[in-house]
Amino acid sequence: MKHLLMPVLILLTLVATPFRTHAWGRRGHSLIAEIAFHYLDENTKKQVLDYLGGLSIEQAANWMDDMRSDPSYDFMKPYHYVNFEKGAEVVDMPGDNIIGVLEKTIRDFDHMGNLSHEEIKTRILYLFHLVGDLHQPLHVGYLSDRGGNQVMVTFFEKNTNLHAVWDTEIIEYKATSLEQCLAANSYNAAAVASIEAIDILGWTRESRRNLDRVYAITNNHIDQDYVNINYPVIEKQLLKAGLRLASLLRHYFRDLPYKPGPATETPIASAVTIDIKDAPAYEGKLVKICAAVYDTKYLESSGRKPTFLNLGAPYPNAPLTILIWGDSRTHFSQPPERYYQGKNICVTGRVTIYKGKPEIIVDQQKDIEVQ
Repeated sequence: MKHLLMPVLILLTLVATPFRTHAWGRRGHSLIAEIAFHYLDENTKKQVLDYLGGLSIEQAANWMDDMRSDPSYDFMKPYHYVNFEKGAEVVDMPGDNIIGVLEKTIRDFDHMGNLSHEEIKTRILYLFHLVGDLHQPLHVGYLSDRGGNQVMVTFFEKNTNLHAVWDTEIIEYKATSLEQCLAANSYNAAAVASIEAIDILGWTRESRRNLDRVYAITNNHIDQDYVNINYPVIEKQLLKAGLRLASLLRHYFRDLPYKPGPATETPIASAVTIDIKDAPAYEGKLVKICAAVYDTKYLESSGRKPTFLNLGAPYPNAPLTILIWGDSRTHFSQPPERYYQGKNICVTGRVTIYKGKPEIIVDQQKDIEVQ
C-alpha cells in the first residue's frame, strides 16, 4: 500500500511542466500595478521607481511574461504557477514555483542589505508579476488539466480555453478599468488590514477557493450568466492583488532613506521584424511590422474608447490592426486617429488574434515610429 501511495503523493504536489498562457494578460497585470500605486505613499513610489530604472509600472508588471521569448530566461517559466490536484491540501512548496519564489523573494527582502541594486530590481519585478499571477485562480489550479489550459470552451462562439477566459477574455469583454476595480473596494479599514497582511500560503489557499465557480461551466460554453457570476470575482481578485502588492512594496520600501541607485537597464525581449502578411503566424510573439495606415477610427462613446489603426488595407480587409485603449491615449502627443492616418509607420508589440484577425495593442507612443 505504501508503494501505491507514494506516486499519488508526488502527483499531488508536483509542479506541472510549463504550459501556460499569461495570467491576467497584459491589461490585467497592468491594472494590478495601477491599483497598487493608487494606494501607495509618495516615498514608496519614488523608491520603487528608482529601482525600476526607467521601466514604467506597466512594463514592470509584464516583464516576466515579456522575457518568455528569450531562452536565457527559461528558468523563470515554472515561477508563474503551482498545482495541487482537487481536494489536495495546499502546503508550502519550496523551489521553482509561485509559492516558493514569492516566499524566497520576501526572505531576500528581509536581508536587503545583502542584495545589489540590480538584485533588488529583479525581485521587485518578481513581486509585480507573481503577486498578480497568484490571484488568478487557475495559476494555483489542477495538474490534471494544467490550470485549465486543456479545458476547451467557447466564449460567445469563440473557441478558446478556460485559462484564457480568465486571463483575458472576460477582462476585455467587460472593458475592465482602474476605476471599476477601485469601485469594487467596499472593505472597511479592518478588512483592508486583514487583506494586506503578508501571507503567501494564505493568499494561495484563498485564490484556490474560487476554483469551484471557475469550473461551473455548462456544456463547455461560457455565456452571459457565467460572466455575470464570475466577473465580480475577477474584479475582487485584481483589487486584492493590487492591495497586497502595495502592502509588500510599502513594507520594504516606505521607510528607506532615498538614495539614487545606479542606472541599470533590465533587458526587454527583443522584437523580430516580420512582413505584415505573416502576422497571424506570430501570435504571442514580440514583433516589429512596417506598413501604411489605410484608415482609422476612434470610438469615443464605446466602453473603453478604443482607437483602431488599420494597416496594409482598409477595414475590414486590413491584415493587421493596431488597438489603442482610451486610457492609453494620454500617452500620445496628438490624437492617434488623426496623426497616423495615411502615414507609413513601424509598430512594435505582441501579436494577438481577435475574431480570427491579428492585432497589436499599443500603450505608448514610442511603440509606433513614423517612417
